[in-house]
Amino acid sequence: MLHGIIFDMDGTLTKPNVDFAAIEREIGAKTGFIIEYAEKSSPEERIRALSILERYEAQAAIESELNEGVCEILEVIDKKNIKKALLTRNSRKSVKTVLHKHGLHFDFIATREDTIKPKPAPDPIFMLSKQMNIHTDYLLMVGDYKYDIMCGKAAGAKTALLKYKEYIETEVLPDFEISNIRELIHIIEHYEKAHQNL
Repeated sequence: MLHGIIFDMDGTLTKPNVDFAAIEREIGAKTGFIIEYAEKSSPEERIRALSILERYEAQAAIESELNEGVCEILEVIDKKNIKKALLTRNSRKSVKTVLHKHGLHFDFIATREDTIKPKPAPDPIFMLSKQMNIHTDYLLMVGDYKYDIMCGKAAGAKTALLKYKEYIETEVLPDFEISNIRELIHIIEHYEKAHQNL
């Protein structure tokens, strides 16, 4: 039985719109993943890189658009009394902007400021698991990138990948693949039927 669903934000709830190439150009270095780059840099460079990232994130949040079906699936989850949480590598400020703009509400939220280790480490899910009072066995992590799947798997949660294109990563495979966020209803029903058959 699923008791809680954890959603990634960029690319999952919202259409992907952060220009990471532009961020790299402004930072002036091949950063790879910007948070990890900042953590390995000098204190001054860390502040500079994160301030650039936060400026782009803030603009992306203002211009954000929801993926098709997000409001409908969140309503279904609420009606079924399944707890829902948001887990993102974004800043808390950009999360507030997105949620306010689209009228979304999550009782449980983990941003990069809330945990020592961001995705793909399992730490954020362990933190949310305690806050939600749900064992990770009964949680589903939903995201559009391998970090979401790696994070969920490492924490012992089930995982669902929202696919924009063919998934070619080999490090870890999701438990479920969906092409539209509405398809989560089939996963929920799958677990409901399995529970009824026990």
